[in-house]
Amino acid sequence: MVYGAPAIATAIQLYSYIDYTPIKGSDLIAEFIGIKVHSNHPIAKLTPLVSFLDRQFQKFVDGAIQVDKILHSPVQLVLYVLASQLPSESLSAHFNGDSQLPIGAGMGSSASIIAAAVILVESINKKPLSPVERYKLVKHCERLQHGKGSLIDAATVILGGVVQVQEQQVHKLDLRLNDNWYWLFTGTPQCTTGECVSFVAQQHAQDQQLWQAFAACTQTMIKQLQENSNPSAAIEENQRLLEHIGVVSQSTKDLIQSLKQRGAMAKVAGSGAFIGESSGLLLVYAENTSAAELFAEYNMKWGHVTQDLDGAKVIT
Repeated sequence: MVYGAPAIATAIQLYSYIDYTPIKGSDLIAEFIGIKVHSNHPIAKLTPLVSFLDRQFQKFVDGAIQVDKILHSPVQLVLYVLASQLPSESLSAHFNGDSQLPIGAGMGSSASIIAAAVILVESINKKPLSPVERYKLVKHCERLQHGKGSLIDAATVILGGVVQVQEQQVHKLDLRLNDNWYWLFTGTPQCTTGECVSFVAQQHAQDQQLWQAFAACTQTMIKQLQENSNPSAAIEENQRLLEHIGVVSQSTKDLIQSLKQRGAMAKVAGSGAFIGESSGLLLVYAENTSAAELFAEYNMKWGHVTQDLDGAKVIT
C-alpha cells in the first residue's frame, strides 16, 4: 500500500452522512451521533481553529507532538473541512452527522465522513469539483487524523467500486465481487491508524523485498478477481505478510485459523494493530460455507461485502 507497492480497496454499502439545516444566529451546531457529540461553535472562532489545526499538523511533521495530539476531538476533523471550505454566512447551521462504520477501526470512517462533508460543501457553494479535486481534498483534510492522508481511502470513498493506488496514481478497476465475501469486526484497535502507519514505517520502511512481496500479492489478487477465480491463496499470503509486519494480534491469528477450519480464508483489511487483542476489520472469503456456519458463536458484528459503485453523493 505504501513504499511504491500497489493497493486495492472497494467501497461498500456502509455509509456516513451529514445533514445541513441553516439556522439564525452566529453559531455552528455540530451533532454527531456515533461519537456522541453535540456542541455549539461560535463562527468567529472557526477560522482560527483551521489555522490552529494546520499548526498542530506542522508540529507533528516536525516531531514535536505525536499523531494522536493533532486533534483534540474527532469533531474538529469535520469542522476543519467546513470552516476551510465554506463562507462564514453558510456556517450558521445545524450539521447533523452519523456513520454506519465503526470509528477508529481502520475501515475508512474518517475518509467517509470527510467525503460527506466535501460533497455537502460542493452542494452549498454550488461549485462542483472534479472527482480528482474531491479525493485530493479528502486526503488533505484526513492528514489531521492519521498524520498522512490515505489516498486509497480518499479515492475509494469518492469514486466507489474497486480502486487501485500506486505511486500516487489512482485507477478505478472494473471489478465486481461475488456473494462469497464478508466482513467481520474484531473490535476497535487500541492504536490508531496513524500510530500503525508510524509503527510500520519505523520497522519496515526500507525493506524493499517485503514491499515487492506485497505488490506481487496485490497483482495476483487483481488477476483472480478479473478471472472470477478463487482468491484464497492471495488472501492467505497477504495475511502472512501483515503478520510479518506486526499488525495482527495473536487472538486475531487464532480467529483466522478458526475461520479456515470452517472453510473460509480471512485477512486483516484495515490498518490492524500492533498492541492489544482487537485488529479491526477482517475480510473473509468462503465459497462453500454459509454465514451462519462461519460466524456462529463469535459474538462479533459481521455482514456481506456489498459494493457501492458510485461513491459519495448528495441525497435529496
